[in-house]
Amino acid sequence: MKGADLVVKIRMEQLAYFVKTIEKGSINKAAKELFISQPALSKQLALLENELGSHLLYRKRTGIELTEPGRFLYERACLILAQMDETLKGMERFRQNLPVRVGSLPSLAHTFLPSLMAAAGFGKNNEVSVVVQDTSAQLAEMLRLNRLDIAFVQEESVTREFSTWSVFQEPYLAVLPSDHPLAKEPAIDFDSFCQEDLLIHRDPCDIRKDFRKHCQLRVIQPKHMMEFDFNDSLVAFTAKGHGVSIVPQLVAEAFLHPSLVVKPFSEESSFSRTIYLISRPEAQEIALHWYEAAAALPSLLHSVE
Repeated sequence: MKGADLVVKIRMEQLAYFVKTIEKGSINKAAKELFISQPALSKQLALLENELGSHLLYRKRTGIELTEPGRFLYERACLILAQMDETLKGMERFRQNLPVRVGSLPSLAHTFLPSLMAAAGFGKNNEVSVVVQDTSAQLAEMLRLNRLDIAFVQEESVTREFSTWSVFQEPYLAVLPSDHPLAKEPAIDFDSFCQEDLLIHRDPCDIRKDFRKHCQLRVIQPKHMMEFDFNDSLVAFTAKGHGVSIVPQLVAEAFLHPSLVVKPFSEESSFSRTIYLISRPEAQEIALHWYEAAAALPSLLHSVE
């Protein structure tokens, strides 16, 4: 029998009956839990075996025992039923027209997220609620507490426990006063850059963490750093000649200032960040919808395959 035929004829109900029977250890106990007669359950299990062309379990006086094909099906049926349950919970949000709760880092909330929502038609009829947090770790914690459905983050370590999609990659750029000696260079050497007076984001901050990691990787100790909470402050102080700074490329594209120059770091010392979309299991369908919209945006710098 062809696989396509199996997809058509095997019902989710039959898989659920089969799993329940295995969990209860007997057809009689499973039938009582499912509120159907024992003959009706036996008939459905027999139909399932017939469609698959495999004997799935042995019926004994003491209960049931799985065959090898039955054990194979049980493991996969459990996964299929769990995924279907998560999908239905995710679709319930669409049916109820509840707002999708989206988490974002500040550097994405002011640049990437508005473009994504406008291009994909999100945000109309108030179906989106946006929450901004300073770090990926904070957004991940809100997902764990069911305060968000999806979140856009940049720290890879928080993606391991969630459904995850890599959205795009972007470089960090150097921001300098237009009259700074390094502003004449086509690309900035990272080591030389770190010997300047640095205006940097205050911890906790993912951008600051990435900068620290890159300095450690290159065994560099920055000369002097002045800390700020907001990108606007970094821009203003840099424009006044108080030092140099770094920003992700999308952030750099969002501001224009006659007293500032934005330069890439030289190839041998460049560093970047990857933006991930993460979601709770029951919000996977919603997350996939957002991911597909993000992948279609022409403004994304480097899509991650």
